[in-house]
Amino acid sequence: MTAASEYSCLALLAIAEAGEGWCKTQEITGRFAIPAPFLQQILRKLIGAGFLQSRRGADGGFRLALEPSEISIADIVRAVDGPLAPVRSASKNFYQPTPLEASPAFSALMRSVRDVVAEILEAKTLADIVADEARQARKNAKRGKGTTRRVK
Repeated sequence: MTAASEYSCLALLAIAEAGEGWCKTQEITGRFAIPAPFLQQILRKLIGAGFLQSRRGADGGFRLALEPSEISIADIVRAVDGPLAPVRSASKNFYQPTPLEASPAFSALMRSVRDVVAEILEAKTLADIVADEARQARKNAKRGKGTTRRVK
């Protein structure tokens, strides 16, 4: 995953947690330390991919265009980065020839890596991640740990 897809996942998490309300870019950049210009590029890409709606103005921001349960983590990564496969010659959706195709053993290995990554990322949805975050926050609160985190 590239930084763009990582930040996309974090931005979608913050927006999903906002529910029906409009999430401001400042909320996302403040929580996850995403550079604002980079976040703007990411948000445009996520709108283009059909994940987000946007509204301008003081009451505006971003919210999900789909239910969180309809957005797999694989969908997010593919929309931002392209293939889940470690090399394009192993990709089902973005195939391009690569030098590793000269070796049947390496080709098989890369397909296996692709299959495992795809299975995990397709099985998890944004709704699952939101629920996991809420569980972790409750656990941290019971232990007396703060729930606000800033990624560096």
